[in-house]
Amino acid sequence: MSIKQTTRRLAMLVALILVAGACGGTETAETTAGTNTTQAATETTQTTAPAETTTTEAAPEPVNLIAVHGSSPDFIALVPAAAWTILAESGINVEQQYVEDATIAIQAMVQGEAQIATNIGVNVGLIAVEEGAPIVDVMATQRPTWAFVSRDEFSTIEELKGATVGVHSETSFTKALADFYDEQYDLGMTQLIVPGSEVRAEALANDQIDASVIDLPDIVRLSATYPGSFVVLETVGETLPMLIEQDIWMDRGWVEENPEVALQVVTGLVEGLRKLIDDPEFALNLATELLPDEDPASLEELITEYASRGLWDPNGILTEETAAFTVDFFAELGEIEVDPAAVDLNDYFNFDLLGSALEALGRR
Repeated sequence: MSIKQTTRRLAMLVALILVAGACGGTETAETTAGTNTTQAATETTQTTAPAETTTTEAAPEPVNLIAVHGSSPDFIALVPAAAWTILAESGINVEQQYVEDATIAIQAMVQGEAQIATNIGVNVGLIAVEEGAPIVDVMATQRPTWAFVSRDEFSTIEELKGATVGVHSETSFTKALADFYDEQYDLGMTQLIVPGSEVRAEALANDQIDASVIDLPDIVRLSATYPGSFVVLETVGETLPMLIEQDIWMDRGWVEENPEVALQVVTGLVEGLRKLIDDPEFALNLATELLPDEDPASLEELITEYASRGLWDPNGILTEETAAFTVDFFAELGEIEVDPAAVDLNDYFNFDLLGSALEALGRR
C-alpha cells in the first residue's frame, strides 16, 4: 500500500470516528414451649463459642485483552505469540486477531474493539497519530528485515555499480531503501518496477535483475526453491541499527486508565522476545504452530538469521534516540510529512512502559 493510500484511508477512518448480607436473629421466649422446655431443663448452661473463620484471598480476576495483527499470520507475529503464552500464566489472556493490513488494526483500536495492535510500521502509526488516532508506540519487536539482495555472482554492495535493481513501485518503501543504498555507495543503478517481494526474488533467480530489496523471510523461503541464487549483502537492520520499523502500538486512553496492566503486557513482550533469542527450540516449536504451512527447516534457518543478525533485540529497541532517528529517517525519505526538529516524540511514543519493564527485568 502506498503512503498516499495509507494517508487517505486513515483520514477517512478518523472522520468516521468523529461522527459518531447475612442477617442475624436472637431466640425469643416464644420458642421455649413443649419439648424445648425439657431441653432447657437438662441443658442448664450453654456457651456458644464464636465460629472459627478462615480468610481466603480471592484469586485475581483474569484480564482479557484483544490484539490485532496488521497482516495475516507471519514471522513478525512470533514475538507477540511468545509474549501471550507467558502472560497467560499470570492471568492476562490476549486474543490475537489477524486482519488485512495495519490501517484496519489501527481502526480496531480507534473504535475500542482492541487494546493492542501488532505488526504496525512506525511510518504508518505516525501518520495515524497525525490524522488524530489516539494510539501510542510502546516497543519494537524487531529491526527492519528488508534485505539488500543480489544474484550469486556479486559478493559486495560496491560491485553493483551500474546494475539493475528491482523495486516494488515508485512510492514504495523498497524504492526508498534502494535510493538509500544507491546514494550511500554511489552505485548509479537502474531501477525496474517489479511488484511483489516473491516476484522480485524469482526475477533475481532468473537473472532478470541484478539486485533488489526483499524481505528476509521471503529470501529464506525461496532459497529452498532456488538454491544458491541469492546473496544477502546486508539487512536494513544491520545497516541502520537505530532504525525501528515493526512495532507494538496501544490504545493511549486504555494505557492511561490501566497503567499496571499495560506495564505487565510490555514486560511480557520483552520476556517473550528474550525467550525466542535464548531458546531456539521454543522459537521453532512456536513458529511451526503459528505457521504450519511453512517448511520447518526454513523456519529454523530464519530463527538463526534473526538471532545472528541482531534483528531481535532483547531490550525492545525503542528509546528516545532510536525514535528520533526513525522519525528523521522517514521524514527525509518523504514517508511522513513532519518536521523532525519540531516533533514532540511523546506525541507518538511511550518510553516509560518499556523503561520500567527493563528496570524490572534488567537490561541486556
